[in-house]
Amino acid sequence: MQGRLAPSPSGHLHIGNASSLLLAWLDARSSGSALMMRMDDLDPQRSKMAFAEAALTDLSWMGLNWDGEVLYQSASHDRYRSALQQLIDQDLVYACNCSRKAIQSAMQDVVRAPHGKPLAGYPGTCANKGLPLNGGHALRFRWSGDPFVLQRADGAWSYQLAVVVDDAHQAIRSVVRGMDLKESIPPQKALIEALGLEGATYWHVPLWMGPDGHRLSKRHGDIAIRDFKARGWTPEALIGWISHGLGLNEQAKPLSAQELLTVFDHQRVKSQPVLHEEVLPLWA
Repeated sequence: MQGRLAPSPSGHLHIGNASSLLLAWLDARSSGSALMMRMDDLDPQRSKMAFAEAALTDLSWMGLNWDGEVLYQSASHDRYRSALQQLIDQDLVYACNCSRKAIQSAMQDVVRAPHGKPLAGYPGTCANKGLPLNGGHALRFRWSGDPFVLQRADGAWSYQLAVVVDDAHQAIRSVVRGMDLKESIPPQKALIEALGLEGATYWHVPLWMGPDGHRLSKRHGDIAIRDFKARGWTPEALIGWISHGLGLNEQAKPLSAQELLTVFDHQRVKSQPVLHEEVLPLWA
C-alpha cells in the first residue's frame, strides 16, 4: 500500500497542509509502506520552485521523511500526453471553446427553465460540436458525469488527469488528502477505468478552519510552518497541537512524528473540521 506526499508549491505550507501531510506520513509509516514525494506543480503561473524547496525543508524539519526522488508534475508532460491520446482513441475527449461567462449563462438558463435541474458544473454545450482537438481549445472528458477539463486551452494539464496518471506511475495504493477533494473520487475513478489503471484507496481527512469559519488559507495571516519556526516553535510543539486538533493527542503535549507514530490510530482521527477555537495557542 504505497502512499505519497503531494504538496502544491503555490505558497508556503500552512498548518492545514501540515495536518494532511502528517496524516499521510502516519498512514504509510504505520503500515510499513513506502512513501513517495511528489510536487503537484501543474499551474505554471502559481507554482514556484522556491515554494517547492521550502516545502521539502519544512517537512524535513517536522520529521516527515519520504522514499526515493521527488517527482515534479511539471516534468511529467509526456505521461499526460500519452494518457490523453488513449482517451482520444476511445472517443472520450472533445474540444470546448466556451468561455467561463458562456458556461455560467448556460447553467443559469437551465435553472430558469421549467423543471430545470440545477447544475454543479459545465453543461456539455460543446459535446457534439465536433471542434478540432488541435484547435487550441480546452479538452474535456466525455462521461456520464460533469465533463471536466483534461487540458486547458493554454496547454496546462488538469489536476484530475495528472493525479490519476502520476498515482499509477508511482504505484500509489493509499491516498490521504483533505475532505475538500472528496468530490474528485467519481471523475478520477472514471479516468482510472478508462485508462485501465489500478486504483487506490482514499482517506479524506479533516480540514482546518480559520476564525472567520472558512477553510484555512494564507489570507488568515501567519499560519505557515515557517512562521511557527520563526516564532520559536519546536517541531514537537507544533505536532503536539496539530495532533491534538485531529483528536490524536488529548492534552496537546509535545510529540515528535516518531513518538506520534507509536500511538497512531486511524479510528481516533476526528471526522469534523478542526475549528480555530480548538487550537487557540496556534493563533497566539
